[in-house]
Amino acid sequence: MPQSRDEAADLDFWLRYIASVHPREIELGLERIRAVAKRMGLSKPARQVIVVAGSNGKGSCVCCLEAVLQSCGYRTASYTSPHLHRFNERIRIEKNEVDDRQLCDAFAAVEGSRGEHSLSYFEFATLAALWLFNRAALDVAILEVGLGGRLDAVNIIDADVSIITNISLDHQDWLGSDLESIGAEKAGVIRAGTPILYGDDSPLRNILQKATRLGAPLYRIGVDCQSTLQADATCWTFSGRDANGQPVLASDLPLPGIPLPNAVLALQALALLLPAWDVAAIRAALQGLTLAGRFELRTDRETGRNVVFDVAHNPAATGLLARKLHQYRTTIPGIGQIAAVIAVMADKDIEGMAQSLESCLDICYIAQVEEPRCMPADVAFSRLESCDGKLALQQLENAVDAYRAACRNAAAEDLVVITGSFYTVAATRQLSKPSRAA
Repeated sequence: MPQSRDEAADLDFWLRYIASVHPREIELGLERIRAVAKRMGLSKPARQVIVVAGSNGKGSCVCCLEAVLQSCGYRTASYTSPHLHRFNERIRIEKNEVDDRQLCDAFAAVEGSRGEHSLSYFEFATLAALWLFNRAALDVAILEVGLGGRLDAVNIIDADVSIITNISLDHQDWLGSDLESIGAEKAGVIRAGTPILYGDDSPLRNILQKATRLGAPLYRIGVDCQSTLQADATCWTFSGRDANGQPVLASDLPLPGIPLPNAVLALQALALLLPAWDVAAIRAALQGLTLAGRFELRTDRETGRNVVFDVAHNPAATGLLARKLHQYRTTIPGIGQIAAVIAVMADKDIEGMAQSLESCLDICYIAQVEEPRCMPADVAFSRLESCDGKLALQQLENAVDAYRAACRNAAAEDLVVITGSFYTVAATRQLSKPSRAA
């Protein structure tokens, strides 16, 4: 609790404080946060709310929703996690990160209302975001689920449209050891009679059954909404349905710098919510749309080598990264070797991640970051060395050293990929600058 006016206005103080309040970094459950939200008088944070859950692609989906809504003239806000460099990245109003003063005021409001309730870091952050959104006169709020769905702090809010991007094996200690168990947790965002959009090609039984049981209209990618690449592969067409079941089309759309399935889910959500379909505004929003740390092409400041940053942190995400790298080789025939710098959290399937990347990598630098949950570099190296893979491996003590070694050892035509977690990208991204080729 701040003891002075200076501490009350110090964001770093507040971030240290909210990390110390609760005995566990993660504790799923809605009782505490609901009680505090009620004391704070928090209501629905905008006229319309979109909740985005899933294993991978949530951030890209939120990014696309925000960009299109802003382009169409709506007043929006978004809440995402985790951040790369600054906590402020998590809470945006009108596409702008909230400033330190706003965050300090929001944390003070939460602290002043929590009483005897102990809140986790994520619960504190979620309530702070909702408090700021309640004061911003918003048209649409976009809320990204942090972990799971059923017991995640964001799930105290009832959405007008919910999205589940996809389901993959991740966070098994919290969500379950198989896809159906994880799907049951993600399905917690489904509400009776409220549209649910689902991005898996092979849908899970628990998702379908809950949607049916609650009478929630289900929109599946590849069935109810989809993308079609045009012949020259430079543009695409979106097709979906509005709330009345009528077809909705948008053609000649520029390819965004995010995975197309996530753009499809975003546009389908907006086809259900928006009273009119402004294709020109959609085209403007998608043109050059990118998200930091998602197959983000940059240039190393020291060597000038091409570097790709990608926060992929499970085998499904690294599988998508591998497909993008193969496509990159196809579009740039002169590319040489591809080296990867990988540091992962201790609960991750590093063997599965490496296996999915093996076909497109020439060498892998194994490292670690300054995060208590990170897998030690020697453990990661040993686990990969004992696999049957053909990857050339090199161990370094930290991600920055590994990044610098990879860039210095790369030839001008080579590519360096930084992946494994948000922490890995955050630790190294500022050693690079935007690429002219991006």
